[in-house]
Amino acid sequence: MFIKFLELISNFNEMVIDFIMKFVQIFNIPEFLHEPIAESINLIPFLFIIFVFIEISENYFSEKIESLSLSSRIWGPFIGSCLASLPQCGFSIIITVLYLKRFVSLGTLIAVYISTSDEAVPILLANPDRFSSILPLIFTKIIIGVISGYVIDFIFKPKLETCSETIEVEEHGCCHHEIHSKVSKLLIHPLRHTLNIFLFILLFNCLLSIAFNFAENVMTVLFNTNIFLQIIISSLIGLIPNCAASVLIVMLYLKEIIGFGSLIAGLSTNAGLGLLILFKNNSNVKDSFKIVSILLFIAVVSGLILQIFS
Repeated sequence: MFIKFLELISNFNEMVIDFIMKFVQIFNIPEFLHEPIAESINLIPFLFIIFVFIEISENYFSEKIESLSLSSRIWGPFIGSCLASLPQCGFSIIITVLYLKRFVSLGTLIAVYISTSDEAVPILLANPDRFSSILPLIFTKIIIGVISGYVIDFIFKPKLETCSETIEVEEHGCCHHEIHSKVSKLLIHPLRHTLNIFLFILLFNCLLSIAFNFAENVMTVLFNTNIFLQIIISSLIGLIPNCAASVLIVMLYLKEIIGFGSLIAGLSTNAGLGLLILFKNNSNVKDSFKIVSILLFIAVVSGLILQIFS
């Protein structure tokens, strides 16, 4: 049944791609852009289905995630890392708000930021030939997040507030949708999110194709000659508080421009909109920069170790 469903999607994609490619040829779009355009279009139905499931789980589990985060003082980094590894938009925002109210520790916050994969898992799921990368990616980030979280809490000795009330999280997700959205929006947001991610993928696919067509030697030197530089660039890209950053990192990995270590480094600093909420609402600017510095350090060290031994 599932195989037939995939075949149906694949056949539909071929029809759509053939139709669109006719217009591509009419407008004389350069040939080296034909493949990235076709690749991007091919992902649309897979992304939509994945985002529908994510939206349903996010709406169903978001309040449970929040209550678990509040009740888990000792197990905070472990539970936070495991929950953050699930593809969703809102958890890094929720945990940031809880941290700013001092209901969760710095170690838990860092563990969540590191384990959050944002769009990485959905995009890998939409590429069946890269299924083998999904579990190593998730488990590696959880392990790094858990270890880092407990080490940080051991160093900084958190002093947490007690909470007897429900925490209202009024922030919005990456597409400006409510984190606790209504059932009527379970298809609207996945559709909008699919369109956004498709446009990001299409843009980055075309840009990468243009870059390699006109400056292949420069791109090769930039990403392949110096492993340390590759990891630094990936980590800095990950700090961009937008789902576009994780899309770009994964696309670089899928194109085999960066290695697994750089993928982990870039996605470890990529906390979605969590960092944006942190800088927006944290009155202690030094604390915000300390968190970013810790993230960068962990990401670069972890990326180097993985790149060397992978």
